[in-house]
Amino acid sequence: MLIEDEGIVLRSWPLGEADGIFSILTRSHGKVRAAAKGIKKNRLMRAAASPLNRSRFIFWRGKGELAKLSSASLLSPFGLALSSNYPSYLSACLMAETADKLLETFQGEEESYLLLWGALAALAKRRMEPWKIVSSFELRILACAGWAPSLFECAECGRAGNFFFFSLEKGGWVCEKCAQGRARKYSEAQKAQFCALLCGDWEKCAGRDLAVEGLVKDWVNYYLDRNLNSEKVIREKI
Repeated sequence: MLIEDEGIVLRSWPLGEADGIFSILTRSHGKVRAAAKGIKKNRLMRAAASPLNRSRFIFWRGKGELAKLSSASLLSPFGLALSSNYPSYLSACLMAETADKLLETFQGEEESYLLLWGALAALAKRRMEPWKIVSSFELRILACAGWAPSLFECAECGRAGNFFFFSLEKGGWVCEKCAQGRARKYSEAQKAQFCALLCGDWEKCAGRDLAVEGLVKDWVNYYLDRNLNSEKVIREKI
């Protein structure tokens, strides 16, 4: 089946002397893993398939999980724009790794693609601090995948209220009666910032709070069931 779609390159691997394998989050077909023959000899196609770039692709999808990449044309050179600013580039790499680890082959909604596109564009244009973009992206792409935390009702008993204990195991904010085990308490301001990041309400994310960033990191790692390779190094730099 021939597929034409736009996408953002999440990761690439060399394959022999001239070939390559690419992980691409597409707009309409989810995450695609594709092999391209002779791409290292094709300068334009190689540039279009470089990590973090947004391009238009033509694939041939067979019976297996690995598609064949036939063509690539550059739409948005995010990789080049981000490479001039180290914190922004590292943030983009972390978001790409999150999407790659979260989504299975041919899985992912258009909303996930639009989230990544918007986040990369915001980083490239220096619209706000990288930590805001990364934390918000991670929370929102997990929500797209079905793992949105409970915010204003207890994740355990369902009682409505504005609670300040967070439990990874129970799936969000919990009341004091249900806050057992490893649930941690946060301040009202910290919860407000967490909710603002999830909703993309930038005006309520004025001050950086490392405890909130740590909570976001723990939430992502818990549902990915693995630690991101780049996360420890990257979060210290952004």
